[in-house]
Amino acid sequence: MGGRGETWRWRRRLWEWEWEEELLEEYRILLVDVSLQPLYFDVWQWLPDPDGGYSVRGAYAMLTAQETQHDGQDVDLIWHKQVPLKVSIFAWRMLHDRLPTKSNLEARGVIGSEVCLCMSGCGLVEDARHLFLACSWFGSIGPLLWSWIGFDGVDHYIISDHLLQFTY
Repeated sequence: MGGRGETWRWRRRLWEWEWEEELLEEYRILLVDVSLQPLYFDVWQWLPDPDGGYSVRGAYAMLTAQETQHDGQDVDLIWHKQVPLKVSIFAWRMLHDRLPTKSNLEARGVIGSEVCLCMSGCGLVEDARHLFLACSWFGSIGPLLWSWIGFDGVDHYIISDHLLQFTY
């Protein structure tokens, strides 16, 4: 391999206007310390279990074995056998701040910071806590549902505390 990738052969000419040459330079910098050795095979390795490799069971065990804020009480609620799987996944993602809210999309560089405000027009940043518990527009839906089903509870402004109240 040449020092700057000159010996690489391409099927077509790189397009400067599509930033392909810039991407090539980024890849070249990433690969500068990589040394390919003959007679050695590259392998993908699952770090949590390098001997056994990746399995869905192992990934599930790793995710559910993580420390929780309430000594596992919320895990028992979320992953209860009578809770539909899609509801459990949604609750787990909400509890661990993994929902695609505008604040999370902005943190990952998907959207710009200028569009991070809640779509209700309240002027606050859209995150899970705001959308489900604190927003004057969307947060008001929960109490309406609870009164409809006859549930009496305390309004929490911390998601884990909110979920925990359903264990009793």
